[in-house]
Amino acid sequence: MLLEHGAMVDCADWDQRTALRAAAWGGHEDIVKALLQHGADVNRTDDEGRTALIAAAYMGHSEIVEHLLDFGAEIDHADNDGRTALSVAALCVPSNHGYAKVVTILLERGAAVDHQDKDGMTPLLVAAFEGHRDVCELLLEYEADVDHCDATGRTPLWAAASMGHGSVVALLLFWGCYVDSIDNEGRTVLSVAAAQGGTDVVKQLLDRGLDEQHRDNSGWTPLHYAAFEGHIDVCEALLEAGAKIDETDNDGKGALMLAAQEGHAALVERLLEQHRAPIDQHAHDGKTALRLAALEGHYDTVRVLLTHNADVNAKDADGRSTLYILALENRLAMARFLLEHARADVESRDSEGRTPLHVSAWQGHVEMVALLLTEGSASVNACDNENRTPLHSAAWQGHAAIVRLLLEHGATPDHTCNQGATALAYSVFIHQYSSGIAAQEGHEHCVRALLNHGADPSHSDHCGRNAIKVAAKSGHDTVVRLLEEHSANQRSLRPGINGDAMMKIMSWIITCDADPAALAKYVYALVKKDKTLEELRGGMVEQLDVFLQQETKNFVELLFKTLETQEYVLPPPKSDPDGGGTPPGVNPPPPTLAAEKVTESTIAITSMNTNPPAPLQMNGSAPMAIGKRETRKSDSEKIDKEKEKRSRSRVTLKHCFLKKTKKKKMKTVNREAGGDSSVSVICDKNLVSATMTV
Repeated sequence: MLLEHGAMVDCADWDQRTALRAAAWGGHEDIVKALLQHGADVNRTDDEGRTALIAAAYMGHSEIVEHLLDFGAEIDHADNDGRTALSVAALCVPSNHGYAKVVTILLERGAAVDHQDKDGMTPLLVAAFEGHRDVCELLLEYEADVDHCDATGRTPLWAAASMGHGSVVALLLFWGCYVDSIDNEGRTVLSVAAAQGGTDVVKQLLDRGLDEQHRDNSGWTPLHYAAFEGHIDVCEALLEAGAKIDETDNDGKGALMLAAQEGHAALVERLLEQHRAPIDQHAHDGKTALRLAALEGHYDTVRVLLTHNADVNAKDADGRSTLYILALENRLAMARFLLEHARADVESRDSEGRTPLHVSAWQGHVEMVALLLTEGSASVNACDNENRTPLHSAAWQGHAAIVRLLLEHGATPDHTCNQGATALAYSVFIHQYSSGIAAQEGHEHCVRALLNHGADPSHSDHCGRNAIKVAAKSGHDTVVRLLEEHSANQRSLRPGINGDAMMKIMSWIITCDADPAALAKYVYALVKKDKTLEELRGGMVEQLDVFLQQETKNFVELLFKTLETQEYVLPPPKSDPDGGGTPPGVNPPPPTLAAEKVTESTIAITSMNTNPPAPLQMNGSAPMAIGKRETRKSDSEKIDKEKEKRSRSRVTLKHCFLKKTKKKKMKTVNREAGGDSSVSVICDKNLVSATMTV
């Protein structure tokens, strides 16, 4: 009625679809006839380039296809994708009682049987992909090219095999198709059939003699494809036909590794038990089947591999174990699984000497660090090739929580790397390059944690840099304040030494057969408090041995006992084989010196108005003492030489500056001596200068 009243027959919507195109798509045969009779343009296209004929063929409306062809529809018109009515019919039209009516009509009307779309696909190739056997047979009867390849090298046989259409494969083989075609990726029909998993298709192709060992561009064989997809029956068929279980691809991966990687536990077990697949086969990057399964979180597969004694500690090309990689990537659950069920080596090291604890500390994985320390019993002070510990790694990255955790588990705060830097130094050094408030705050928390656990802020590396200097140079006032406050607190806690005790020590020095200047060096260091007591104790025992010989230990113990008790303590007499000594808690009597001619020795106190001189000169009489020691023949000769030296030598102890804690006072020291001797000590409130003349 609309047409009779002058309606525009070719009026189109916003997609340029006319009434004829819409009626053909919907299968409205009567409307199509009416529109055609009123002059509708049968070849009018929409925005996709489709005509009413393509629309009707797409939907399988065979009667409408005939009407459109009767009214002059262009049979080989191609849409924007290059597809004709026959192309879309082969793709979409359903079979009706085994007979594809639309395809038959188009072929009978002369449609191009091998027309190629923009991808180079023909109607036969399309029908083979879709598994339309009847359509394929019709096209073959109209002499379609059975071996045509599209732009990617795919043939109809390739298409049917890749989709598992066994009946189409059999049809194409019957029509004599070429079976050894290879696509652009180097895959054969057997490869794609194995990947699809159609056992019947695989067996048909094997019966036609296809190579079960063919390698594609990636080095994959049909067995690799089947294992990757987990097709047990296909793998069995290929292995029975002669496929090699240990064949590797271009990356060095075998079928077992691919199956494990994808989590096909049943296939992994079958390959191990029935085909003796190499369980610890390494890929070119060193990965094993266990590593691949663990990284993907396939617990069942990992359990199967462990049951068959897979090496849990196997390393990759960089020396990294599976546990190492799990720690690096924070795979907490799988790491715990390996620690509990496989006893993974928590101390396994990479090529740079780093353990899983190193990398987890570096990455900031708090829970992983805790797991390795508790369940893995990881060594908290393990060192890499640069002598860096996990504490260095955590401090470097500013992971304060991990720094605290490591310290709580016994990490050594002042352990130094090969450059002489401690964890505190790492934290401060890297802090100067940190950008962003969060990063800087993280390093400040690290510094605080390290200081609270006894880190030494004054320690210098081999370049002479210490934490305070670097923090000050970088302008990090907060860190500088932390370091300075800690240093001040530590100085106030160190034991001092009062004037009386020091005078007694000096008196004992005078009686020793030692270079006074050498001894004074260490006394001066003690008073300055620029070293810890333990550092001085070890240094004195090692360095003074050249002067004191067997008396060294006695002297050092005397000195430090005085520091601890603020009392003068006499060392055990040499003549007492058991050491002699005094009951605990009782001060011993003054020292009894050898009976010699006594001359008066005095110590005069005079105030000093000048600043202390430069650091002590260590020339002393060390060379003389060493030379004399070498010439001593016996104890009697030693005594004679000592007496001769005391009577003839003049030794001056200069520039020994000592803190004076008590107010000025005079002291006199009397001793038995072989000749005239005197000791003068010049003191003011803060300093003491002693000069001894023998």
